Amino acid sequence: MRNTKPNIVFIMMDDMGYGDVGCYGNDKIKTPNMDKLADGGMKFTQMYSAPICSPARAQLMTGKYAQRIGIPRVLFPEDEIGLDGKHKTIADYLNKYGYKSKAIGKWHLGCCKQHMPTRHGFDEFYGLLYSNDMKPLSLYRDEMIEEKTVDQSTLTQKYTNEAVKFIKENKGNPFFCYLAHTMPHIPLHVPQEFRGKSLCGTYGDTIECIDYYIGKIIDTIKESGMEKNTIVIVTSDNGPWFEGSKGNLRGRKFSVYEGGIRMPFIANWPSVIPEGNVCNETAHFMDMLPTFVELAGGKISEEIDGKNISHLFSGTGKSPHEFLYYYIHGHLDAIRWGKWKLHIARDHNKNRSKMEMPQLFDLEMDEGENYNLADRNPEIVQFLIKKINEFDNTLQPILNTERTKPSN
Repeated sequence: MRNTKPNIVFIMMDDMGYGDVGCYGNDKIKTPNMDKLADGGMKFTQMYSAPICSPARAQLMTGKYAQRIGIPRVLFPEDEIGLDGKHKTIADYLNKYGYKSKAIGKWHLGCCKQHMPTRHGFDEFYGLLYSNDMKPLSLYRDEMIEEKTVDQSTLTQKYTNEAVKFIKENKGNPFFCYLAHTMPHIPLHVPQEFRGKSLCGTYGDTIECIDYYIGKIIDTIKESGMEKNTIVIVTSDNGPWFEGSKGNLRGRKFSVYEGGIRMPFIANWPSVIPEGNVCNETAHFMDMLPTFVELAGGKISEEIDGKNISHLFSGTGKSPHEFLYYYIHGHLDAIRWGKWKLHIARDHNKNRSKMEMPQLFDLEMDEGENYNLADRNPEIVQFLIKKINEFDNTLQPILNTERTKPSN
C-alpha cells in the first residue's frame, strides 16, 4: 500500500462487548474518541476472536489457533505453561524489519520468565502478567516487579502514559505499540474523576475512561506528525462477562455464540483506509500477524492459520477465509462457512452440550442465532461436521487435564 513502513498502535480492552461502543449502536456509554476513529476509518462487523482471555491473546500474537500452541484455556499464576519460544509473535517478526515494540497492560500468556513479553520480541513491557482478579497481582516493568501493591484505579492512565512516552521516543523509526487494557474486566476500577459519569454504572465509567485516554494517544500521534503513517486499531479480546452489551448477538464470554467471539474492531489509517467504511467480510485476530508483517514489507517464515487482510483495510476484496473454527476449553464446538455457522455443542457444558444439537444458523438472516435450520439443510450439516472432524484431527491432542481445568 505504501513504501514507508507504518507505525502500528493496537489497543485492546478486556471483556468489552460488541455493543458497548457508540459506533456499534450503544447510545448510553459515551465513546467519542472511538467513534471518531471509526468515522475517519473502518468498522469491522465480523471480526472474530476466542471466547476467553489467554487463547484470544495467543491467537492474536502468533497467528495460530491457540490449540496449536498449547494454550487452550485461561492461564493461572500457578501454571508453568505459557507461550513457547518456538512460536513467533508479531513483535518477533516486526523487530526483524526495524520496528521497536512495546507491550503495555495485560499479557496473560504465561508467568514464567520464558513466557514474558521481553522473551517474545518486545523491547519493553509494562503491565500485569494476568487478569486483575488473580493473585498475587504485581505491576511489572520488563521482567522486574515495579509495584507489589497495585492501585487498579490508576492503571488506565499509567498504561496511556507509557504508550504516549513510547510513541514520542520512537518518532524517528517504525514502532508497534500493543496496549492491552485491564478494564472492563472485573473487579472494576476507575479513577474518581470518572466515577459516576456514565449512565451504565461503574462498567460504563471504565469504558468512558478508556475512551478519554485513547483520545490522549491520538492527540500524541497527531502532534508528532505521524497520523498519516500510523494505523490505530481498537478492539476487545472477547465478549462481555457479567456486565456489558453484546448488541443483538447471542452469548457472552465463555461462549462460541457470536456474543462471545465477535468483536468490535475499529481500524484508522488516514492515508490508506477510506473514511466511514464498514467491512462486512469475516476476519480473525489471527490475521493481524500476517497483515502487519506484510505491511512492514516482510514475509512469514512458518505455517500459520491467519491470513493477510491488508486488502480489506483499503475497502477491496473478499475474506481470505473459507472456514473459521471456534474452540472453547480445547473443544471445537462451532464452524463458520460463508453465511452458515454450525454448532455441535453448547460451550461444552456437560449438562447441556448436546441439547438441540447440531444447530445451524444463517448469519445473514439471523445474526442473533435464534433459529435452528439444521433439519432443513442436512447436507450442509454433514459437510460441516466432516470439516470439523478433519480440522480437529490436524491439531495436536490436548490432555484431558488441560481441557477440563476450570478457567476464569
